[in-house]
Amino acid sequence: MRYYEFAIPAKPILKISQQKQALANTPTTTPPTNTQPTPSPSAPIKVYPRAWQRDWLQRHLAAQMAKSAQSIKPTGDDIAIASIRSGEVQRAADAVYQRRTGKTADERRWVKRD
Repeated sequence: MRYYEFAIPAKPILKISQQKQALANTPTTTPPTNTQPTPSPSAPIKVYPRAWQRDWLQRHLAAQMAKSAQSIKPTGDDIAIASIRSGEVQRAADAVYQRRTGKTADERRWVKRD
């Protein structure tokens, strides 16, 4: 889908004389006489007792704790070991590249493919 298929159609730009005519032809609206807001016919708001809210919150927090206990979070040492290993793998890949092509990793020429 293209943008123009969803874009709001542009309003025509009116000349000054056309604007005056448009203003003269528009009916004026009178302010409403009812000062009290009319209640909306929406669904009633659900209100739960405090005890139910506390029970629900406890169950929710317990579920969050159980979910987080199942996932393993890496420590600082794990992150350091992973970065050292990735550096070693990158250096090994650079050595293989240099053996095959005779060029160092810095001499690589990146070519954009179509």
